[in-house]
Amino acid sequence: MDNRPAIEQVKSGFKIVGAILTSFAAMVLVSVGYLDITNPEKHRVGLGWVLLLATIVTMFFTVRFWASWFCGIASYLAVRSTFLIFFVQKGRLSLWTAISLTLSFWLMAILAIRFYRRHKFSYFDQLSITAAAVCLFWGFARLGTAGDNAMLVPVAIGLPLLFISASKKPLRHPLHKFS
Repeated sequence: MDNRPAIEQVKSGFKIVGAILTSFAAMVLVSVGYLDITNPEKHRVGLGWVLLLATIVTMFFTVRFWASWFCGIASYLAVRSTFLIFFVQKGRLSLWTAISLTLSFWLMAILAIRFYRRHKFSYFDQLSITAAAVCLFWGFARLGTAGDNAMLVPVAIGLPLLFISASKKPLRHPLHKFS
């Protein structure tokens, strides 16, 4: 049972809904920007680049607000794609593609755990989680244009940065102590 006053519970609920809607808006803006860039016949390539760059820069500087959601989104996709493997025979997706996506989403979720409930990020951590999120959004945008295997390339680009960020060790001693 939650012991907080009702007004605090309502505020918390609005924060959660706001975070979900903001994450969805970021995904939509990245998708629209990508589609405007890849469809030059619409004559909105410039607008696409502005949308894409503005969204990425905003995501980079607001990482501490949405990083914990990224872990949840990656975990949700990992669980969801696990079920996809069992139903792949009925769909257009090959079994190997489904397995690759599932393993990639699980790896992304595991690597994103280190960002959960963190409030201070190094610039490289900000870059890696922003790049991974943008690559995930890019994969969803490509689904409509490049077919069922479209998510493999963006996820394969986003994973190495998360892996490098997760494997780097924090510097425990200042450099000047060693001289």
